[in-house]
Amino acid sequence: MSRVLKHLKYPLLYPGLIPRAVDNYFRMFVLGQPRLRGIEFAVTYACQCRCRHCSADFLKRPDRPTLTTAQIETALEQMWQLGAMNINLTGGEALLHPDLPALIRAAHPRSTVVSVATNGIGLDDDVARMLKREGARIVTISLDSADPTTHDRSRGYAGCHDAVMAATEHCRRHGIEVFWCTIMTHENVADGDLLRMVELAERRGVMLTINFPCPVGKWWDKNLTPTAEEKSLHRRLMHSRHVRWEGHSNYRREGCPAGLEKLYISPYGDVMPCPFIHISYGNLAERPLRDIWRTLLKVGPFNKIHDGCPVSEDEQFARRYIAPLYQQETHPLPHEEHPAYREKKS
Repeated sequence: MSRVLKHLKYPLLYPGLIPRAVDNYFRMFVLGQPRLRGIEFAVTYACQCRCRHCSADFLKRPDRPTLTTAQIETALEQMWQLGAMNINLTGGEALLHPDLPALIRAAHPRSTVVSVATNGIGLDDDVARMLKREGARIVTISLDSADPTTHDRSRGYAGCHDAVMAATEHCRRHGIEVFWCTIMTHENVADGDLLRMVELAERRGVMLTINFPCPVGKWWDKNLTPTAEEKSLHRRLMHSRHVRWEGHSNYRREGCPAGLEKLYISPYGDVMPCPFIHISYGNLAERPLRDIWRTLLKVGPFNKIHDGCPVSEDEQFARRYIAPLYQQETHPLPHEEHPAYREKKS
């Protein structure tokens, strides 16, 4: 199955997406208007796990007020109006948000692909039934290893791997598609664990999203840049009908859609290009999403599709835009205070 066909099936499975897709393409390529493809909305940073690689570690601020349910619902409406075809409710652990059913309904599940990201803990048969009832089409579950002990150690939670497998079956029993999500690392390539995860996904009939590692959060000071051999392996794995990465489903072309087609929202309302680029362009509690997105597109460099993952694969990009974030006390860092933007003004 080609990379394109892996994603073209969704308009066929969910006819409500077709008129929105047509409208988005018309607005982009005829009227010249930007349109969103996807949103990663962290509705809470509460989580049962203590992951060694948590990308949101520096963003967690118990002293900051989180968006209310009403504010999240308003934001979801704005995302839908700006064309979002996929809204992923994530965290932290999205299942810990007390009003998750209402948030799924507010995301327009009849005309968007609403997905819910989880570690699998707590996703029993009743929760799977609720997700299906409210309109969630996909559940994405984090998987760090094919080996239960290794996975549990990475997650800091005993029994987490078993929870992933149980949650997978609960979702499939209720007709919800399951994606596992993992990270390619030097270690899991060298010891064969990445290939074992691919084999496990093929055996279980699950789609596996393989992301590149990013030097952010608890990994901010690590050397994670993939080697040429690892990049080549990543490309080869994409030929499996059970393997994908986010950059295959863009409107325009393959690559990183951060900022241009996709945005990340924190539980506090900060709008960022992606979960790994902790530069804020505004807050939803203060300004509408349309205005914030317009600012992001105007100042760049997230106003184009990047080849590959710029945070992981482009060392010059990472030095200029990512490394300075960990020399600051404020997370996320307002773009006006970022050294790269200060240079442009001067």
